[in-house]
Amino acid sequence: MPQTEDLYDVLGVDEDASQEEIKKTYRTLARKHHPDRNPDDPNAEEKFKEIQKAYSVLSDEEKREQYDAQRRFGGGGGFGGGGGGRGAWGRSAGGGPEVRFEQGGFDEAFGGRGGGGLGDIFENFFGGGARTQRQNPFEGGRQQQRQQRQRGRQGGQDLETTLRLSFREALEGGRKQVELPSGESIRLKIPKGVRDGFKIRLKGRGQPGPMGQRGDLYVTFDVGDHPHFDRKGDDVHRTETIGMFEAVFGTDIRVPTPYGQHLKLSVPAGTQPGEKLRLKGQGVKTDDGAGDLYVEIDVNIPENLSRKQRAVLHEAAEDANLL
Repeated sequence: MPQTEDLYDVLGVDEDASQEEIKKTYRTLARKHHPDRNPDDPNAEEKFKEIQKAYSVLSDEEKREQYDAQRRFGGGGGFGGGGGGRGAWGRSAGGGPEVRFEQGGFDEAFGGRGGGGLGDIFENFFGGGARTQRQNPFEGGRQQQRQQRQRGRQGGQDLETTLRLSFREALEGGRKQVELPSGESIRLKIPKGVRDGFKIRLKGRGQPGPMGQRGDLYVTFDVGDHPHFDRKGDDVHRTETIGMFEAVFGTDIRVPTPYGQHLKLSVPAGTQPGEKLRLKGQGVKTDDGAGDLYVEIDVNIPENLSRKQRAVLHEAAEDANLL
């Protein structure tokens, strides 16, 4: 990416954009321009690199302050000393390793439920090498980050990659093959119920340094959408359509779950269009619990009624003081 290109323009965000806005925009752009999704576009990989580099700066408060200062004093859009950008595996531009501290951790990524199950789940990776990264809201967090960067300069290079998962793969978890830039393949354990954008660290799986010590590999999960289910945290939402008379008199319907089951749902008489009914515990299942399945009711109003049917409905509406 040219040094003169403005990083805010790359992500399409304002200078005063919040970290949440930057993160949300980055995820959208990264999915849109990922080379795997654009095999016929020769510019997709370069665009993906630009997006990653812009995000690596603007998502880090310390780097962002330095970059903003450069812009104010005529330093141009370049940052990090020498361009270079990130490769497809997110190699940091300046030659030194980069340590990411993501907001939240397992509590946020898996719905904020208590318990330590998912907090330690990655200890099984390669002899306990994987750890999640938490952002410390106190100064101690920045101090720890600086110390890790200083130690990392003597070791290897950290790398980043994105692992794409289908909606169902993210729900069920399991293992998936991941190919490293060295050509080595590993089988990565995926926790059931993992969320889109969640990041893990595989210690010692990055690029080796001059002294032989390897950096770390950061893996971000890119979870695909589902045509009929909308995930919000650990809850799942879908829409079911019933007839007008079913809404008036009530009915029982069979509702599919994200896991392929079909459950009975009783729709009470007088249900209104847009009303949501809940199937408790039928949302996303994780080691710490399960979310709920919410079913929004859409009512189909008949268009072709006979005169007799209209007359009967009109009379019923008058008796109920609806007209």
